[in-house]
Amino acid sequence: MAEDVPKNETYLEEKMKAIEEAEEKEVASPKMAIVGLILAFAILFLCHFGPTLPGLRPTSQSVLGVFLWFITIMVTDALPKAIVGFASPMLVVLFAGIKPGAAFKAFSTDIFFLAGGAFVIAGIMMGTPLGKRIALKIVTLMKSSRVTKIQTGLGLADVAVGSVLPTVSETALFLPVTKAIGRLMDGKEHLPEVKRINTALLLQTPGLTPLFTGVCILTSHFPNIILAGQLEAEGIYISWVKWFWLNLPLWGLLPIMFWYVFTYFKLWKLEIPGAKEEIPKLKEQLGKISFGEIWALICIGIGLTLWITEEVHHIKSGMVALITATLLFMPWGKIKFAEVNKHIMWDTWVLLGGAISLGTILYDVGTVTWLAGLIVEPIRGLGLPTFLMMGVLAAALHIARAGVVSAVAMGVAFIPLIIGMAKTLSLGVLPFSLVMTNCLSYAFFLPISITAFLIAWGASGMSGWDAVKFGSILSIIANIYVLVVQTAWLALIGYPL
Repeated sequence: MAEDVPKNETYLEEKMKAIEEAEEKEVASPKMAIVGLILAFAILFLCHFGPTLPGLRPTSQSVLGVFLWFITIMVTDALPKAIVGFASPMLVVLFAGIKPGAAFKAFSTDIFFLAGGAFVIAGIMMGTPLGKRIALKIVTLMKSSRVTKIQTGLGLADVAVGSVLPTVSETALFLPVTKAIGRLMDGKEHLPEVKRINTALLLQTPGLTPLFTGVCILTSHFPNIILAGQLEAEGIYISWVKWFWLNLPLWGLLPIMFWYVFTYFKLWKLEIPGAKEEIPKLKEQLGKISFGEIWALICIGIGLTLWITEEVHHIKSGMVALITATLLFMPWGKIKFAEVNKHIMWDTWVLLGGAISLGTILYDVGTVTWLAGLIVEPIRGLGLPTFLMMGVLAAALHIARAGVVSAVAMGVAFIPLIIGMAKTLSLGVLPFSLVMTNCLSYAFFLPISITAFLIAWGASGMSGWDAVKFGSILSIIANIYVLVVQTAWLALIGYPL
């Protein structure tokens, strides 16, 4: 935190503590952790020492065992994220005989450095009032008590910080801000419109908007990073700005999602009494902007400019992220690393390295090709047109990912498989994998399928069944949009299926 940042906490910071504590919880209960570990290693040993399945080589089956170990550990939260990140390639070395250089290859890739630098930048936004200040400033500019305008302002704020914050961090940032706005209706909770407003605010702002913006920005969503890492291993490099370009039409989903929320909860004519006057006071509680925050804005601006102009200077996105991270801590910036460090997701960074490494190995040894064949061949036998077949595959993958709340686990489980499907079907690897991964990122059929949506749903008090009804319709809309609009867009810019 910058030296001249006000030290006094407001109730915004108090609200923040609960979500931060939830996100910092790395290990399940001791009993669950032990059960998860026993199950994970039992599966690993069975795959390694058991009879080889038809179509697999012993090495491929051992890697399959490590893959299933990874998924089991992640689903049960049996080990800290960083340990899982290091352990996965280590187990590949020990059980499959893969050389360490190949097993840990992802730790030296551009996408790995991009993620690390992006996490440092995100740490600045979380460790100073900067992120909240931007959010409340934009909402204040709406100068309205209308619920739709307030939520639109919060959505624009989400977009403004989405370029440097992962989705979970955006949720952590916007949850207390949203709750603070909801507190303006204290004492009126018995009114049905107040309940609808609070539920919509919590579901949309910290839950949905970070996910809808995150898919469009390379550094804002873990599956994006994993997919870019896997494509880099395939010889397909995607820069920060190229990712933005490939996903450009998905920004059209943002107003559709806003319209859906406003309509579902009947918000069009509702107001939050006194919001126009009280929201600026929330911003004032943060105090005067510090020099450290100003310096952070300058550095982030430099980083975004370099990302956007990569075709001119040819400095890759990962190096730009590291340059930006280094500039942030120049002594004249008055940003204390010790204060920011606790907000940097070092553990997730290591986990991503291990996840991308494991995904690459899964393909290299043929495990992914075997798995893809098991899924694709029965569906291909139906004789469906490519578009309809992709819809069936997307539906099947949504069912398979139900309950896999970790975005990293989802990425490791499905992205290598999706790339394998593309090759099995002789389709373009980039367009097919991008469209299918994006479909999986809009998984709102169950409130437990995505971390950000899970946190927002839990804070809203909405029943599970109501969340299923609300989320299912939105998921169907988003998936159809991706399958139709993004597929057409990719073909138009030179990436046909």
